[in-house]
Amino acid sequence: MREFYIYLITKEVAHSYYGKENKLFQLFYEEQRTSGIPKQILAKQIRYITASISVSQLEEHFWQQLREKYNWRFESESYKLQCKNSTVRLELNDSYLHLYSIGNFEAETVMFEALRQFEPYFLAMDYGERKYGWLSPFKLNMVYAT
Repeated sequence: MREFYIYLITKEVAHSYYGKENKLFQLFYEEQRTSGIPKQILAKQIRYITASISVSQLEEHFWQQLREKYNWRFESESYKLQCKNSTVRLELNDSYLHLYSIGNFEAETVMFEALRQFEPYFLAMDYGERKYGWLSPFKLNMVYAT
């Protein structure tokens, strides 16, 4: 089973840390591993660089994108997407998304694509495997002064 925590990063921070995702991952990873005062400080930093997720808008988006093409349903406080050889379970809250994936990558790919269409600045992290990345890589518009 793969497990991802998915945060919506503010546009400014996403652009500032594009290519330096390892620093963002380290912040989130440390917050997961610590306790007490250090955890509170890291949690404040995370709240500052993340955007709130509109759960109701995201739910509506998922229903529009997934219900007719896939086996998509609400089941015991989470959403479940089932494909032929894979399943994902997604828990929503306004701070982050928690995704569990079993099987091949089909259902996971479908879910990540739906999230990409909703918002471009989602950062997914698998703490157990120490993997992370933007769901929707974006281009930075570089402006050079002369």
